[in-house]
Amino acid sequence: MDVDAESAGARHLLPKRKVQQLVDQIDPKERLEPEVEEMLLEIADEFISSVASFACLLAKHRKSDTLEVKDLQLHLERNWNIRIPGFASDEIRSVRKPVVSAGHQQKLAAVAQAKANKAMTTATGQPI
Repeated sequence: MDVDAESAGARHLLPKRKVQQLVDQIDPKERLEPEVEEMLLEIADEFISSVASFACLLAKHRKSDTLEVKDLQLHLERNWNIRIPGFASDEIRSVRKPVVSAGHQQKLAAVAQAKANKAMTTATGQPI
């Protein structure tokens, strides 16, 4: 299958000038080769398609026929670590404080004591 023939008739969701504008923000003198530009456009199309289809599945799971921001938001945050500005997550992120065992606390105390002893030794010049 000829990639050039296939992509020649392809319509992309993102125009080529947007890709070049993005490159211009990084380095105004840089120009992309047509093959690279085409590959970036295909990757963008695949990303948009995958996010949209997964968000539609989430909406269907909610038994809704309407795609909402929360469907997109959930997928983007969980799978891509992308936050949508202006939309706070409805879920409350609980931050649990890690439980430190007694043995670990004793080891930390011993390390702190050793550091303190070393500091005292170097400050006075005499061992304790």
